Amino acid sequence: MLACSKIAPVVEAARNAMDIPRLETLIGAIVLAGAFCGPAAANRAYFTQPEPISAEGYPDAQLKLLHGDGVLFADPIRAVVVGQDGELLAASPQSPALQLSCDHQRHRCLVYDELAFRIYEPAADKWHAEGLVEQDGEPQRSPEDIVSDYGFDARQATLSEIVKFEAAGLASSWMTTAFALVWWTAFCLLLLTVIRDAFGRARRLTIRAIVSLLARTAIALVMIPFATYAWLLAPYSIVYLGIVLTAGAIVALPIAFRRRRAAAQ
Repeated sequence: MLACSKIAPVVEAARNAMDIPRLETLIGAIVLAGAFCGPAAANRAYFTQPEPISAEGYPDAQLKLLHGDGVLFADPIRAVVVGQDGELLAASPQSPALQLSCDHQRHRCLVYDELAFRIYEPAADKWHAEGLVEQDGEPQRSPEDIVSDYGFDARQATLSEIVKFEAAGLASSWMTTAFALVWWTAFCLLLLTVIRDAFGRARRLTIRAIVSLLARTAIALVMIPFATYAWLLAPYSIVYLGIVLTAGAIVALPIAFRRRRAAAQ
């Protein structure tokens, strides 16, 4: 248990240092599940992506993402506006997949919920202090402790905003994206070869061919619940899934047909 208690600060420090939300959430969850440390490894609330945001009467406010502890699943997240004395001025609805982007030249910040395809934009006329949320740079509350959503205007994201944020997500989590591409390429390759052998041109069935077909089918089926649990650990949008799945199919398709031609020769 002593070793477990030493893991939590390391994971928390790594999270604060990285700007790759999907990857760091997945790594943290794997460390937690792999070590099986229980409460000693549970992380405290933490902030990411702090951005200065000023408004009349609030010259030194900050917009940032407040992460909680999802334990077995993804961490809940809220975008919060924090005043210069650490008071909570605004809080977005809770989601496990939020992105934050600021255009300081236009003095505009947007928060994107990639699961609901919604935009939350800070509205200073709706800000008011509701207790302490930060002290000495450390969160004093978790997303679950904040009971009301206020201080943001909510609307559906436009197509251009979806494209912008999804592209930013793909770029910022490139290691996770690369792993997802390999995963779905392997899945599509297994699926295509199973379909090819099961429904393609008839050929002599041997024990080896039947075992190979059943093994590939079993592996493909097992990959689905693993991918589902990975999504629960680090959720991503249907757009992200569509991109990596389509890319995987495009890579796997010629490989499957090339193997078919080679086997026919």
